[in-house]
Amino acid sequence: MLLFSCGSKHPGEQTTGLLSHLASITDNEDKGVKEILDFYGGACEYSIGASLSTDEGKNKYFEIKLTKSESLDKFSTQPEVAATNVAYIFFRNLKGEKRNYDEIHCVLLFDDGKKYEASYSMDKLELIAHKLVILNNAVDFIKNKKFDDLKLLLSDGSYTQAAKNELIASIQKIEPTFSPIKGFRPYGFKYETLNGYNVLNILVAVIREKDNTQLSLKVDLKPSEDKIHFLDYKF
Repeated sequence: MLLFSCGSKHPGEQTTGLLSHLASITDNEDKGVKEILDFYGGACEYSIGASLSTDEGKNKYFEIKLTKSESLDKFSTQPEVAATNVAYIFFRNLKGEKRNYDEIHCVLLFDDGKKYEASYSMDKLELIAHKLVILNNAVDFIKNKKFDDLKLLLSDGSYTQAAKNELIASIQKIEPTFSPIKGFRPYGFKYETLNGYNVLNILVAVIREKDNTQLSLKVDLKPSEDKIHFLDYKF
């Protein structure tokens, strides 16, 4: 197990694992850990291990433990948001390494002593990556004022036509008061149920030339259903 903190030189080549006495990590895995620290600061321990399951045999995992982070402490009341983000940041840096693991484990230690642990299968993280395409499209439509296209993303199951028109009209009205959009940065995810649908709540900072705004999208979790069940445009 290797411990390092943001700002210090990260050895990155080797770490003591739970499967073998000495396990190396790849450049992509190293990059993922560094990106987590860039996002949250603090200190990080990581290890490679395997959990036993009577049904599935061994599940190999990469575990990330984050501590001493002031940014992390802001999520102490909703730790799932941070845990899913930590797992996804690591996951999106992997390439062929995705075949090496069944799960990404996250352990978060908050300043108040609270501890939060969660495991995310590679399939679940792959689904998050797929659903982020909807987010990318939504932000692009807002940025380029393609509001009719944005309306098409809204689910008929959660929005009446009148509700869709009202939401789009409010976005059209408020958007010109903001500075231009430069991009976006997800800062967490939550699994929820809304109107009888299983949804992924994607929490986003919309990066602008000045005065960033926030966006929350609740998208359908079905792999084949790319619709938004709730859009909250915060400013």
